Amino acid sequence: MIAEAALDLSVLVGDWRNTNPAAGIERIVCTLSADGGVTVHCSSSVRDWGKVDAPVYAFDFDGDKAGAFSAVYDFGFEEVRLQANVKQGVLVVATFNAFKDDSGRSNYFNREFFHR
Repeated sequence: MIAEAALDLSVLVGDWRNTNPAAGIERIVCTLSADGGVTVHCSSSVRDWGKVDAPVYAFDFDGDKAGAFSAVYDFGFEEVRLQANVKQGVLVVATFNAFKDDSGRSNYFNREFFHR
């Protein structure tokens, strides 16, 4: 996307580690993608979530610096919608977890904090 290609992505790109090592996502690595967004690679001790391309969003409607991204992980039995933004040098990650396997488990929300 042309608008995304013009954004400064430096605040998002990097190797982010969870402030709570026992949390669901332990590490998020954000790299530049070919389309002007970022590629997000999430992992934990339980599983490697893999890499997905994620659109980026500016801090302001007419801004030139990216401050957030969104990503979707589909594990078959569960879909995780991830939204992240940088606040005072901390990557704040919200996940919206929806089960698709008719297991009866409740969908749930989680928020975690990451540092470089």
